[in-house]
Amino acid sequence: MHLNLHKKAYKKVLLIANGYEAYHDDVAKDAESIFHVDPYSQDQNYLESLRTFKIFLNKNNLDNKSTKIIYGSGLEEKLDIQEFLDNKFQVAGNSFSKYRYLSNIYNLDNNLFNKKISLPTISKSYHYKLLSKKHNSSGGINVGNDILSSHTYYQSYIPGKTYSISFIANGESPKILGFNQLFVVQNNIKFPFLYAGAMNLGLKEADIDFPKEFIIELCSTYKIQGYCSIDFKVSDNKILILDFNPRLSSSYRLYNRIYTNLMHHHLGFIDNDINIISNQYYAHIILYARKDLIIDDAINKLENISDKPKIGDLIKKDMPLFTINIHASHKSDLLCKIKNRIMSAMEIIDCYNTQLEYE
Repeated sequence: MHLNLHKKAYKKVLLIANGYEAYHDDVAKDAESIFHVDPYSQDQNYLESLRTFKIFLNKNNLDNKSTKIIYGSGLEEKLDIQEFLDNKFQVAGNSFSKYRYLSNIYNLDNNLFNKKISLPTISKSYHYKLLSKKHNSSGGINVGNDILSSHTYYQSYIPGKTYSISFIANGESPKILGFNQLFVVQNNIKFPFLYAGAMNLGLKEADIDFPKEFIIELCSTYKIQGYCSIDFKVSDNKILILDFNPRLSSSYRLYNRIYTNLMHHHLGFIDNDINIISNQYYAHIILYARKDLIIDDAINKLENISDKPKIGDLIKKDMPLFTINIHASHKSDLLCKIKNRIMSAMEIIDCYNTQLEYE
């Protein structure tokens, strides 16, 4: 499918994502009108229930004949809304039913795995060498040592750096975008693995032997569409898959500055090669409030931030404050810039530090 550049592809688009700004401008290029639902940036949580979500749809005249759904995050454990959207609307990329199934990595066909790439072991009962996790979650919110919640499973803890690989799928021939290192918040007792950002490591430059055949077979087996990412660890020269995200994810904001028309590829408008427009290295860091606080004008001292709250906003403890955006010409300089930007922000606002180094 090729897009007529003189006409918008969609009359209306509803973008559902925590941190919607990362996708908004790219989506707006293809929609006459764009609406968003983002519990982090809106006073009312329209995803609280199917009833409140339908109120939002009716209020903005978003009907299934004229509205395309583009999803990033926010509907975890919202099965009723997911099923409603699958049944009533057109959803870009993969359906919610496919997303739910594949987000549970233990549903993946065993034939995809081998001695080089596999899944961490899991247990039905908890002990201190395991992490509690929930399927269909995002942002590390449901990862930790919670032994009481329902729908929790226990996965072996693997120390060291966490990576991801980002790619565009069109059913059979995925286009690998690059590798990333993922970061978590530091010293947050309640949410010890809360996602705090990522930096891209390049593709050929990254010293990671991830078998491309796995992604090809994965996309072919399940007819995957659109932007996807896989989180993984490397242990004893073996790839261990932690999560599969068959949807837009936060690493998208790294690659829409490296490749041209990335959203068009996600939406299926373009199926040819993806062109590189930048050789820079990019990172984003999400900072979280260490306590309840009111945003004051000191936030204006911070440069190149997105998802920025308004002066006077109340940010609750452990909620995201804003996103720092960083880039560098050389990969070796990027981590240094990340550290300096975090330290500068911590001098201005009471936020958690970010775990950047690992033993």
